[in-house]
Amino acid sequence: MVTEARAVPEPREVKMGDIKPPLPIRPLPEPPPLTVKDIVRWAGPAVILGSLAIGGFEAYHTGYVSSKGLINLFWLYWVSAIFQVFFNREIAHWTMATGETIFQGFARIRPGALWAWAGVIACILVMFWPAWIGGAAAQTAALLGGDPKIWAVAAIGSVFILFAVSQYVYRVLEYIMWFVFVVGTGGVVILSLLMTDAQRFFETLLGWLAIGTIPAGVTLTAIGPFLQQPLGGAWNAFHTFWIRERGMGMGAYIGRVTGLVARPEEVQVHGFTFDTTDPDELRKWNRWMKLNTITLVVFMVVLGGMLFTFFASLAGYSAARIYGMDLPSGWRIAVVLAEIFRSAYGPALFVLFAAFVLISLYDSQYATYDGLARATTDVLWTEHRFVQRGRSYRFWYFVILAVICLASMATIPVGTPYEIWLLLSYIGMFSLPAYMFLTMYINNRYLPAEIRPRWYDNLMVIGFNAFLLLYGIAWVVFEFPPRT
Repeated sequence: MVTEARAVPEPREVKMGDIKPPLPIRPLPEPPPLTVKDIVRWAGPAVILGSLAIGGFEAYHTGYVSSKGLINLFWLYWVSAIFQVFFNREIAHWTMATGETIFQGFARIRPGALWAWAGVIACILVMFWPAWIGGAAAQTAALLGGDPKIWAVAAIGSVFILFAVSQYVYRVLEYIMWFVFVVGTGGVVILSLLMTDAQRFFETLLGWLAIGTIPAGVTLTAIGPFLQQPLGGAWNAFHTFWIRERGMGMGAYIGRVTGLVARPEEVQVHGFTFDTTDPDELRKWNRWMKLNTITLVVFMVVLGGMLFTFFASLAGYSAARIYGMDLPSGWRIAVVLAEIFRSAYGPALFVLFAAFVLISLYDSQYATYDGLARATTDVLWTEHRFVQRGRSYRFWYFVILAVICLASMATIPVGTPYEIWLLLSYIGMFSLPAYMFLTMYINNRYLPAEIRPRWYDNLMVIGFNAFLLLYGIAWVVFEFPPRT
């Protein structure tokens, strides 16, 4: 007698990691068509990164380095930016495939929460200091008067207030960063063109294209910050939260952080994945990856970091070559550059130029504090179940955000010297490779074979981060404390 074979149901979950439960399978949401309108509509996470890319490096380092005639170093910026596209592809890779942040992914590696907390601590070390708001406050006081400490406290307080009164925290953050992205970048571009001439413009352009050129006598400290652009430190890692909040890929199933004026949403303690053996699911997956890559290239690199930094370097170079100005390091650069507009065009453009630079600094702290609060809350929520007893994810997010804001206010009297910014760049040389190595480990080991990184993704990410690690070691051994 022949018995009829029964169909074995397909598994509805996928094992990912050494110690965590498998992820349930759900349909991958349909991605938007790759039209210009939809790319812009979904560009929020990349726009946040692009706005962050016009922060500390541009205000603290770009004008200073270019005014010293080291314009031939700027090819390092766009080379680094190419590698960073691959970095953030892989960070989004895990989150869009699972709905989990990379910190949750790290906790899937034995012994568990240790790796997640290591990633969070690395982010806190390099991003806690309020360098951007401190510099912006100092500039505001120099331009408009008042005590820079009061300006800084008000700016930090505004982070908590704006997020608290929002419907969704991410939505307010995206609006702020879009504003900075358009107004800050557009303003600096236009005003930089007013202070230069054709000769200096083309000399700056040639410097950006001088691939392989390292000017004689240049220090490791002058080069180091270029190798972490347009982001670096922890900002790359924070992309994982904004991808999820925007609902890209499997992030659509997790839940969002609401403001204190709205009802809290349930935020899942684990992610979901999709059936990677289904051709239609793979079709959707490939389009999500393309969408993320396009937004990163256009908004993070080209229209974000590169455009602003090119014109910031043009302004510094022109200040030295045309106006004979010796630019200082640190936040005072913008004030000195603004003096050019006072003398040439009057007080109106003096204030306008300074305002555009201030905007590019003030925005950074909104995204930085949001990222730090999310990173800490994420690990608490998913790895320590006692925090879920009677409290929401949102409750802990705002508690931690308040602690971060208050602790940052306490550091304001120390100020934001250029040396501290350089020290953060030192730390970033080690923290960035640390969490990128972990990201590539979980993407290569835990994701299904059909959607794992390709060989060139591994080469670009692992290879360049190994170089950063070696450079960081050499930087510390041969040139500490920093000298420009």
